Amino acid sequence: MSNLEAAIAAKARRASEPRAAAHWRREVDADANRYGEYRYALPSGGELTIDEAYASTGTRVWDCAVACARLFEHHSKHTTIASPHASLALQGGERVLELGAGSGLLAMALSAMGLDVDATDAPDTIGHLENVVEANAAALKDNRPRVAALDWRNPDDARRFVGAVDAVVASDVLICRQWAEALVDVLKIVAPEAPLVIVATQRRRDGVAVFLEKAAAFFRVTELGRDAFHPDFFHEDLQLFRLHFRLETLDASGRL
Repeated sequence: MSNLEAAIAAKARRASEPRAAAHWRREVDADANRYGEYRYALPSGGELTIDEAYASTGTRVWDCAVACARLFEHHSKHTTIASPHASLALQGGERVLELGAGSGLLAMALSAMGLDVDATDAPDTIGHLENVVEANAAALKDNRPRVAALDWRNPDDARRFVGAVDAVVASDVLICRQWAEALVDVLKIVAPEAPLVIVATQRRRDGVAVFLEKAAAFFRVTELGRDAFHPDFFHEDLQLFRLHFRLETLDASGRL
């Protein structure tokens, strides 16, 4: 058997072998073909299915979204009021605004927990998000996230959410400097009255340092430790920030 024939035979054997369940962490694999139909098991026993596309960052499921979804599910079940992370135990009926919802995994996972969720993203990706939510109608039953376009280049568009939400979350949106700066502009509007503001990212993202520098002028930013994550859904590249608005940045009229 030639080397070429041996290689073809080995490839055929690998293709016929049973595939192991995919590990939750996906970004260690550089193969673009790993994106396709993503399945996410809900604690309730149901399942979310996301039809991914490689064309955009907003049409794929990222590690950070999975980690955040598991984090909130974990705290809702296992965290007591005496815990230092009690604020992460979101309660059914609370209203959550997600900025940069992308493929919709986190928003749908929160909705499945009984939360009232607004999933927002840029106008050019909102169509994919709407399709994903619609495709998961059966799993989400009567509590689907509301989908709305929110252009960070026009932060005043976010004023419709002022005073209306209990939590603001953003997962893996610090991809670049431009997005990081725009996120702070939006948070300045929607976050001051929200009891919980969470921004999750991966350390290697280009916009992390810029975000922290700009956000510090308006928020006290605290990085939460490993114990804030679900113990089975954490890796060292993940970062979780909680933001508290600095009231001293307001003038006498209550404006920034």
